[in-house]
Amino acid sequence: MRSLGERFNKLRAIISLRCGPGAAILPPEVTRIHMDFATSFKNGHMGAKKFWRENLPRLKYHNPSVPMIVNRHSRNNKKPTISIYLRKPDASTPAPATRSQPSSSRNNMSKATPPDADEKIITVDMTEKHSSHILEYVLAETRAVPIKPTKEEIRELQELDAMARQAEVDRARMRGLREEKKREEDMLKRARAAGGVAEEEDS
Repeated sequence: MRSLGERFNKLRAIISLRCGPGAAILPPEVTRIHMDFATSFKNGHMGAKKFWRENLPRLKYHNPSVPMIVNRHSRNNKKPTISIYLRKPDASTPAPATRSQPSSSRNNMSKATPPDADEKIITVDMTEKHSSHILEYVLAETRAVPIKPTKEEIRELQELDAMARQAEVDRARMRGLREEKKREEDMLKRARAAGGVAEEEDS
């Protein structure tokens, strides 16, 4: 049986994935999204990494059919970019049956591919940009529709916040009890040690 803490963490993760910055519906014109950034924060890559960790999962959750490829590497001198592939509104050629969908990589093995004949690319330079600003660019360029949390989700989030605050209070109380118990044990040890010395002196 799972502990209360495990169930709480799982529920919080699910609700966090459904709600929050990045929860949005992409229009059908968006065919794929590609991110390229370094694994470390240096040279302005922090915002890109935070967007990948915090916002992209929500975007993918609400748009499971849109490929979102992430190419990470160790080249901090290279600008972090996010490329949005869009189907051309006046495309005369039909969409291909399959598009290039390489797996994400942390070894620079999934670089951005050229657009198909019916696509165009919008590339955003993420250097020194905060993750919230990157999200604004993505939503604006794609014309995605943000998803507002429902009343039920808001209630669940409030309950989770209350549970988290109560858990912190409980942890602090238990910490205080453990510290008090340790102080009592230390005092008892010192008292016993002092008693032993006194017995030796009396003998």
